[in-house]
Amino acid sequence: MQLTLASTMRPRASARCNVNATTSGTPSRSLLRPATLGNQCIATRSSINTHVSAAATSSDQTTATASSSIPASPATAKTIVDLAAYGTLSTLDNSGLPLGTYVTYVLDQVGQPILRLRSDAIHTANLMSNPRCSLFVQPAEYPAHLLARVTLIGAVEPVAPEIAESAAALHKTLHSGGIGVDEPRDDDLYYRMIVDECFYVGQLSGDAAAEVIPGEEYRNAEADPMRTFASSLVKNMNEDRLEDVIRVCAQEKGVGMDDVYYGEMAWIDKKGVYMRASMGSGERMETIRVPFDRDVIDERDARSALTMIAQVSWEKDKPYQPVPVAIVSDDAAVEA
Repeated sequence: MQLTLASTMRPRASARCNVNATTSGTPSRSLLRPATLGNQCIATRSSINTHVSAAATSSDQTTATASSSIPASPATAKTIVDLAAYGTLSTLDNSGLPLGTYVTYVLDQVGQPILRLRSDAIHTANLMSNPRCSLFVQPAEYPAHLLARVTLIGAVEPVAPEIAESAAALHKTLHSGGIGVDEPRDDDLYYRMIVDECFYVGQLSGDAAAEVIPGEEYRNAEADPMRTFASSLVKNMNEDRLEDVIRVCAQEKGVGMDDVYYGEMAWIDKKGVYMRASMGSGERMETIRVPFDRDVIDERDARSALTMIAQVSWEKDKPYQPVPVAIVSDDAAVEA
């Protein structure tokens, strides 16, 4: 989920789901959003809301402290991978030259991609010779496109037949409508990418350099619980409450509302919101971080927090001066 005028928004990306699967060397963790079917866990859209609050209240197993106003990089990396469900897979051919190709995936329980590979594809043949690869992921949809981009680095391995069957069923649900080489086939292969490290670039967070995240930190992180609702919340604020957005941007930059050339809300997570604004003649766009006073736990909580930010901003802009009330003593009241 990315910029023109705030009122022109693209469709939000669907929430992605996980396949319950374990692999050697991969820590066992419960699914973020599963619906259980026997010994398999198949994520469904109806199961998302049930589990998102639990995910929000669980402790963050990342490098960030609890008091941080910005989600830690491993959590944002996992959020990006969860939102996109497609990317550019780079493999090496027999001559050692890299080949970048489009692939789609579903996720296992720790956020590692299970790639759908055509049995006759060149990248599949490359992986059979050398399983080392990388997967570049950046959502194309606005506004998630603005948030960050990540390259997962590791090696692939085949999954068990029962996991492949579950992955295929889920893949057909999430990636329906594919044509040509993107249309699922019965002879498709499903390979899990074991993530050794992530090459992460945080865009809205303003990081000037890329960051290398160890695979263990990526697997242990939790995707942000607001990702499912972020696009609709951003759309609502930019289309229906743009004056509030402009006012907050102005106060954060210490200028008047008339000095804001352009402003928009860019993203929301459990710890706060990103806004983007340009001042004066509009030559330079700036990113503004507005933290919540506490972590929000679901969509309703997020809407309440946004309303509170808008209300506080309004009160600063238009301070209320109560009319003094005359106090009349009991004696004066009797004489009257």
